[in-house]
Amino acid sequence: MRAAWVVFLLAGCSPATVIEHPLILVPGVGIDNQDCRGGICQHNENTDLVVWKGATYLVHRTAKSQILGPNSALHVYRTTDGGEHFVDVATLPAELMRDLRDPHFYTVGDTLYIKALARLPVTSARDSDVDTVALRFSSTDGSTWTYEGEMGPHGWSFWRIRQVAGVLYTAAYQDGDKSVVLYSSTDGKTWTAGATVYDVTADTPLETELMFFPSGRLLALVRTDGDSNELIGTQGRLRTFPCWADPPYAAFTCPGPINGQRLDGPMGFFWKDRLFVVARKHLGEDGRKRTSLFELTGDFTTNSIPTVPTVIERAELPSAGDTSYAGAVPVDDHRWLVTWYASNLRDDETWITAMLGATDIWKATLNLAALPVKP
Repeated sequence: MRAAWVVFLLAGCSPATVIEHPLILVPGVGIDNQDCRGGICQHNENTDLVVWKGATYLVHRTAKSQILGPNSALHVYRTTDGGEHFVDVATLPAELMRDLRDPHFYTVGDTLYIKALARLPVTSARDSDVDTVALRFSSTDGSTWTYEGEMGPHGWSFWRIRQVAGVLYTAAYQDGDKSVVLYSSTDGKTWTAGATVYDVTADTPLETELMFFPSGRLLALVRTDGDSNELIGTQGRLRTFPCWADPPYAAFTCPGPINGQRLDGPMGFFWKDRLFVVARKHLGEDGRKRTSLFELTGDFTTNSIPTVPTVIERAELPSAGDTSYAGAVPVDDHRWLVTWYASNLRDDETWITAMLGATDIWKATLNLAALPVKP
């Protein structure tokens, strides 16, 4: 009955020409497993994708809820047919009696890595007392994974890792959501702190997506949760700060906020000469959320004058409750495989309530050729 209902609901969702074949890949709703270190539990989230050695890999977290705890794990899947069929190839249980979350793939040579965040199982405002540390897992075949230990300093959360000209970069945000700093590495194991990206603590800066333009110019999109009244996105300002840097990325300039959209858990990618971001959207005072495809437009070529991009929502993915944290990889010259997570669409709970409940991993194909022409 649930599968039939989902198909019926999707008929009225985002334009079918843009979002093709959306479906639940890993169900959490209806799952009653209590051992989240060994199997799939009810709350599944934090997806990422990578194409490596002719296959596409997916990783996500599983747990009972968003609450920090060691009863959690990462699951790794492989597909060799563009996302039509996935096989669960590995389970990486939480280490060090800490929570495990926010996995991202990266590669160095012939080795595939997963970066994940380990946190103490405590509850504190803005994760100020969780002692975050980034952990590293490695594999040479995608199926057998080795835990290699800590890869960053305590108190800093690494976000997505990008590679440019043989150097790996990530933005890291400080426990307590106080500031964001650029880190770099040449081997993926030893990381060095660099320039401060954003450090207005009152704005609560955290997850920051790095996007490198062909010219080498770097755009860092900084999620800012605002003051205590704005944290859950139901009132006050919704803002994302674009910060720019040119090689060697020794300093960032943040010309002003993108107003009206707080891009939580941003995942950015380029298609031809266009820049897209999949992120969480806030619907307003009732506390409901969605995952949407956004396009960023503006003058990205004039290096001397950093600009504030315009954000255009292009499509809303099937989503509700606790949702977002997407992965995306190209399938062909105009289609991208995308994954994300969401609570039960029919219930459409508030974000706060849904973080304690069940969530599913979704997948779909984005047909970018069906979008309007670039403005």
